[in-house]
Amino acid sequence: MKKLITLYQERLGLADVTFSRIEHEDTAVADVYRVTKSSGEKLILKICTRVNDYLHEVYFLNYFANKLPVPRIIHVVEPEADVYGAILMEYLPGALINAESFTTSLAYEVGSLLARIHMNRVTGYGDLTQPHSLNPDPRVYFTMKFHEGIAECRGHLPEKLIEKCLDYYKTNIDLLDSVDGPRIIHRDFRAGNVIVSGGKVQGIIDWSSARASFAEEDFCFLEHGDWPTNSITKKSFLDGYASIRPVPDYNRMMPLLRMSRAIALIGFAVRRGIWKSTLSAKYQFNRNFLETFFAD
Repeated sequence: MKKLITLYQERLGLADVTFSRIEHEDTAVADVYRVTKSSGEKLILKICTRVNDYLHEVYFLNYFANKLPVPRIIHVVEPEADVYGAILMEYLPGALINAESFTTSLAYEVGSLLARIHMNRVTGYGDLTQPHSLNPDPRVYFTMKFHEGIAECRGHLPEKLIEKCLDYYKTNIDLLDSVDGPRIIHRDFRAGNVIVSGGKVQGIIDWSSARASFAEEDFCFLEHGDWPTNSITKKSFLDGYASIRPVPDYNRMMPLLRMSRAIALIGFAVRRGIWKSTLSAKYQFNRNFLETFFAD
């Protein structure tokens, strides 16, 4: 990685700077560095080890520039055969949301920002960086991602548990016939991807998972323990959303969405070999969720 850092430093014209890797569980998908110039100015360098993550990040940061609080792209290094794609972007001062900072007023603001993301309608479901692949049926892309997660879990989760997940999917997939979409969703909209300062949102980060999908999918994070909510802050979140557009009736399909998210996260942690380290807490939470979900 040191050789790559030197390469990025040369290509991005970053003379006389220091790099500090940002280490936390939410950087499991990419390598993220704080870049500090001799003047004290700070920037962020995000190195995407997967081409699609790079393409999505660039697409959505450009799409929402001047529309939502997102970091401004300064320069990019496009992916090549032996070079990961990298994005140099502005540094947003503040901290990630936690239980202490998630006040009712902040929850209202965050909910309204999610609604503003969902206000952007699109022509089909899937990957917006490949518009020719968009499909009018919401089940197609959801099914592909679900089976992708199942494949990653095989050989790790008990086969009986996997079969129960597959049976539940087959029984309930038609719930997606009435979803609120197609529209842009963040698909990783959680406290770990929102930077705040002084009780206000400074930026929504990590757009590598964003897609054309249905609004209910982003509410899975609200219901699946990814926000430090209580009944009061959850109501404020939903009130903030409702101030922009109606809250979708997501409760009926939430068990299916939560099961799918649990499978996806376990599969990712197993594939990356970090289920006992970086993502151990989230892995265990989702493993417990699945085992309880199907408890006899």
